[in-house]
Amino acid sequence: VREYLQTMPKTGGMLSAEHCRVVMDSLNISAEILMQRLLPLAKLYCAKTISNFKFGAVAKAGMSDDAVEIALFLGANIEFRAQAMTQTIHAEQSAVINAWLQGAKQIDAIAVSATPCGYCRQFLYELEGSQNLKVILHKQIGGKTTQHNLSDLLPEAFGPYDLGLAAGLMASPAHLVDLNLKSSSNDPFVRRAKAAANQSYAPYSQNYAGSAVKTSKGIVYTGRYVENAAFNPSLSPLHTAIIRMNIDDFESNIKITRVVLVEKPTSINQRAVCELLLQTVAPGVNLEYYEAM
Repeated sequence: VREYLQTMPKTGGMLSAEHCRVVMDSLNISAEILMQRLLPLAKLYCAKTISNFKFGAVAKAGMSDDAVEIALFLGANIEFRAQAMTQTIHAEQSAVINAWLQGAKQIDAIAVSATPCGYCRQFLYELEGSQNLKVILHKQIGGKTTQHNLSDLLPEAFGPYDLGLAAGLMASPAHLVDLNLKSSSNDPFVRRAKAAANQSYAPYSQNYAGSAVKTSKGIVYTGRYVENAAFNPSLSPLHTAIIRMNIDDFESNIKITRVVLVEKPTSINQRAVCELLLQTVAPGVNLEYYEAM
């Protein structure tokens, strides 16, 4: 099955539905066992500049509304030197966002290489159908594997329904907005950031925001703002764009040459946190800012 697994670095850490079927049939294993076996590959994407700790995650995602076709998505922890620890991206967040940005409709299981922290349990609880989400824990020491319902790992949880939402992150059909720039632009790069903002998840603040990141290779990555009912596990659009960029390229010396942020500022805004993060990931690159309404 090597030829199928070797497609993952070329497809943004995704094992497509077609390749999942082939690999599972060839090895006569379940999706859950395949997820465990992919964890060492997920950990290759770690950016452990502070903790020196490798944490991998693999999300199992439905690619259609009926979730019959499933694909697997890799994720890993990403840390930023000279930034506050609150800027860190956790592996579970990375895997979920990787799936979300690549068109996944629903996540029903996630495999992790170490016990998920409370922060990540809260982040996962924002997902639509999170009460039934399976967490597969494959411990690095001893190699023991256990499976849990997220609801058992986060009893008496606080989530989107407590704040009056009828659905959570990745609910179908997704709630999309149609933002207009206050200062019009025909720049395709700016329009991609605006399109990302239209698909962001901001039910609590309505601070819809999206970013576009261009690298020295000419590749463009977009990111969307994603909120959480507990607020703190939220991720800025630049964070989510970096997740895609990191998982799409093994090279540690990849350079960012341009970044655009489009947002509808409300009681909060993303500009300051994106500028702060940009100082570390791309010194000398200025954030191009466009306000929307």
